[in-house]
Amino acid sequence: MQIGEQLFSLRQKTGESLQMVADQVGLSKAHVWELEKGHSKNPSFDLVRKLASHYGVSIDVLTGESDVPSQKDLQVGRLNRGFEDLSPRDREIVEQMIETMRQKQPEASRPIES
Repeated sequence: MQIGEQLFSLRQKTGESLQMVADQVGLSKAHVWELEKGHSKNPSFDLVRKLASHYGVSIDVLTGESDVPSQKDLQVGRLNRGFEDLSPRDREIVEQMIETMRQKQPEASRPIES
């Protein structure tokens, strides 16, 4: 699979528009479209790195050497993106929120009684 096909697949799995990807990576919508269609044959390494980072995948995924992650794995990757940039206090708050949600999950999966 070519880089363009991988980019298209990732964008479809994440549910993003061309414009959303362009805005996040600092490209024009047309350039993202050209990359996906294979019209832009030799993107710079820096651009490939930015795109991989945006989708939370390795460069190997974009080059086709590794499989595209599932939609669930992409979602988890997006949630983790930027986590390391948070302050220690904010990371602790996020971790506490996740733990609270995990503890409530069995309750949420039970049927509602009338």
